[in-house]
Amino acid sequence: MSTETEKLKLKKPSFTDEIEKTIRELGENFDLLDLISDDYVSATPTSGDFLRTKRLYNSAPVYDGYVGWVNVRTGKAAPYWQQLKSYTVGDYIIPRVDNGHVFICIQSGTSGFTEPIFPVSTDAQFNDTRLASTWAATTQYKKNDIVLPTIDNGRFYINIQAGESGNAEPPWQTVDGATTYDKNASWATHRITRWKEAGSAALFYPFGKIG
Repeated sequence: MSTETEKLKLKKPSFTDEIEKTIRELGENFDLLDLISDDYVSATPTSGDFLRTKRLYNSAPVYDGYVGWVNVRTGKAAPYWQQLKSYTVGDYIIPRVDNGHVFICIQSGTSGFTEPIFPVSTDAQFNDTRLASTWAATTQYKKNDIVLPTIDNGRFYINIQAGESGNAEPPWQTVDGATTYDKNASWATHRITRWKEAGSAALFYPFGKIG
C-alpha cells in the first residue's frame, strides 16, 4: 500500500502495489511537480487564473530590476482597457487604476474615447460610452467628442472633423468606420461595447530587488 511524502503529499508506491496503480500514482506525482514548478515570464500575465501567493520569475533579470512578481489577490489576469479598441464577446479587461475587479465583454464593439468608471457591484453591466451626449442641432463640436443618436441604434459616433452640427439630425451610418456628414462636423461610426463585472482581478507586485 502506497504512502505519502510529508510536504508535497507525493505517492510512495509499495512493493506490493499493482503495476497499474503504481504507474497511475507516479503520473499524479509528475503532474503535481509540474504544477508547483517555477514559471518564468518576461512581464506580468494578461490572461489566466492565479491563486494568491503565485510567484512568477523574471526570465531576463537585470541589475536594478526584480527577481519576479508575486500575486497578492486570487483572480483573473487581463490586459488594461484601451481607448477606441475593437473588443469581442469574451474578452477580459481591467481598469488602469486597480479597483479589484475584472470585466468581460458581453457585446462586441469598440471602446470609447474616455475610460469608463468601472462599477464594483457583482454582475454590473454598462456601455463603454463615457462622456457621450445625445446629438443636438446647431451645436459646436470638437474632435473626439462622442454623441449618441436621439433614437438608439447600438452605435456611438466620434467626431473626426470639428464643426457645427446641422439644423436637423443626419441619417446616421451604421457600418463600423463609416462617416456621417453633419453640416460642418463629421462623425465616425462605432458599435457600442458593453461590459459586465466578472469577479476578482489578479494583482501582481514585483519582489526581490536586484542590486
